[in-house]
Amino acid sequence: MIPFSAGMSLDFQTALMFIAVLGLVWAYFLFTHRRGNLSANRFLAALISVLAIFLLRRTADIEEDSIGLYLYFISHGFIFLIGPSIYFHITSLIGEKVGRYRLLGHFMAAILAIAFMTVLFFLRDRIDKVQDHTAIKVSSIIFISLQVIHLVGYLIYSGKLVSAYAKKCESFYSTLSRINLKWIRHLLLITSILGAAILGMHLLIVTGGYYEINNTVDFLFLLLVSIIIASIVYKSWRQPEIVSGLYEESGKYKNSPLSEADSDMLKVKLEALLEKEKAYLTQELNLNQLAELIGTQSYLLSQLLNEKYGENFFNFINGHRINFAKQKIQDGYLSSRTLEAIAYESGFNSKSTFNRAFKKKVGCSPKEFYQSVKEQVVQENGH
Repeated sequence: MIPFSAGMSLDFQTALMFIAVLGLVWAYFLFTHRRGNLSANRFLAALISVLAIFLLRRTADIEEDSIGLYLYFISHGFIFLIGPSIYFHITSLIGEKVGRYRLLGHFMAAILAIAFMTVLFFLRDRIDKVQDHTAIKVSSIIFISLQVIHLVGYLIYSGKLVSAYAKKCESFYSTLSRINLKWIRHLLLITSILGAAILGMHLLIVTGGYYEINNTVDFLFLLLVSIIIASIVYKSWRQPEIVSGLYEESGKYKNSPLSEADSDMLKVKLEALLEKEKAYLTQELNLNQLAELIGTQSYLLSQLLNEKYGENFFNFINGHRINFAKQKIQDGYLSSRTLEAIAYESGFNSKSTFNRAFKKKVGCSPKEFYQSVKEQVVQENGH
């Protein structure tokens, strides 16, 4: 067995080892960190760990029957961990809940691939004695193709999630949501570059071109993986709100032209608009539209909502919509209409969005709230 560090300078090998260890240390920190979005942090840690293992397997001297050789075998299955880790890191950051069965389904390909490579590890002596390598080559091409399809598929799907989140942020945003959007765009970009590199390497392997320039290809690929690990660590260290979900608002508006008097005046105009015209009932209402209705700029309205109400646009408007829906239910509106009708008339564009927002604000579902209102009416009539 040729050592995997062959053809690599000692300085470069040491640098790779340092980046790999740095990545594993940062992954451990993310796994054990108790602030912020714990789920998102752990999926990011999984991604960094996989990339760090790619570096470690290349820099270690692998001998027969060693742990390093086993690591090399199963690391081929680790590529199936990259896509789901990116996808679930993004879904966690944008607020989607991740169930256990959903997780198991998405990571099943990685589990099966690692189990398959474990079997090959124990059967490697028998495989080496096979004279006809046609079946092995075909199996390798299929396995490589599945790796690429799996990773590219998750990158495309993650890209669609980011696009949807970006559109959502156009209508409502907080400082943290803008930071998250910028971060996941950065993460998607660098991992897409990684995906393109993996695709290129596999195409070279399948066509046979890899073996002619393998040292150069390996050098560039390992350099890319190192840069990605360093980029993730540096970015999340420089912006701790990515990891901890914290953002210091003090001084945020120190250069804003919005004075205290102007802020009070805008607040009066905003509340009058919401009370008389009920602008919040417009389903597609966004920050820019509401700012135009009260004659100001969107960033000034955002400042007003943050400073005077302690909320972003989305939570502020949804709060008014929920109060409107509650009043409708209390007034007996459901005796002739449905909860879905109330959802749309309250300004929501779907019943599911209405249910989530209602439960978040009130602490129970609209149906449960309706039942409690009915019980209260019965009790009052009974007395």
